[in-house]
Amino acid sequence: MAPFIQLKKKARPTGHRAKGRSTPALNPERPPLAHGYLQSPDGTRLFYSVEGAGKPLVFCYGLVCSSLHWTYQIEHFCHGYQAAWMDYRGHGNSDTPKDMNSLTVETLAQDLFLFLDEIGIKEAVFLGHSMGVNTVLEVYRQQPERVLGMVLANGTAKRPLETLLFNNNVLEPVFELARMLHRRSPALLNKIWTFQKGNPLARALIQFGGFNPHLTAPEDVQLYVDQMAKLDPSTLLHLIASYDSYDATSWLHEIKVPTLLIAGERDKITPLAQQELLHQLIPGSRLEVIKHGSHCPQMDLPDLVNVKIEQFLKELKY
Repeated sequence: MAPFIQLKKKARPTGHRAKGRSTPALNPERPPLAHGYLQSPDGTRLFYSVEGAGKPLVFCYGLVCSSLHWTYQIEHFCHGYQAAWMDYRGHGNSDTPKDMNSLTVETLAQDLFLFLDEIGIKEAVFLGHSMGVNTVLEVYRQQPERVLGMVLANGTAKRPLETLLFNNNVLEPVFELARMLHRRSPALLNKIWTFQKGNPLARALIQFGGFNPHLTAPEDVQLYVDQMAKLDPSTLLHLIASYDSYDATSWLHEIKVPTLLIAGERDKITPLAQQELLHQLIPGSRLEVIKHGSHCPQMDLPDLVNVKIEQFLKELKY
């Protein structure tokens, strides 16, 4: 296991925006930031980051994403809380596993338990975005005693590909084609995947599909495109298979912790109806719809989303 690395206080957002950002100037008002690595039982090295002190908030991002998607919340809540996150296997600074079949929602939850044990967190409030919603739900399913509350943003209880992009399954054949190409020529698929980094059309499609282009900073979108291009597409193909088969609808009624649901009014990736279904199935949950919000309302309108989360934590007396 790599030693825990204690860093000096920094301005935003070296710890959150992963690779591709230069080191900012020192900021004496920034809480201490620490990075480290832990090793899973199968040998996969997993990167994590912890910032601030106080009661822990654990942030879980989406499929083929990064902590960039929670960066404005981590920046805000590290003043008064312990903000913690981990790069999933195959993502960011973590290793790609030797066994690609280990890329499942269930394994991501198990990796999180290793992370929590590593930094001494027994229980926490968990915040999940997109596929991170399913990761948080799986954490609750496996070890509910560790979950004090949940903030679930832009997620779905089951089969995301059924409703992906305007409530249709248009991308299912696209993923099947990608799987076939990966079996026949992984190198060609990697080349096509990497090409998106410098492709203005790809950036425009991602900006239109996943963000509100009138609200999200263009540099955030470009950084996300760059981060996506660095990922091995086989990570996406293996993990999407698990994500698309994940179904929590049969047990969501058993959830007994306070749950805040956040939805983007104009979410084209996970339509509002999916968060409304989660709201119906999770007892006592609250649904906050962010007007003009996209699939990433926490990046479109971060101050508003931060207020909603703050209100939730206050009611929890957390």
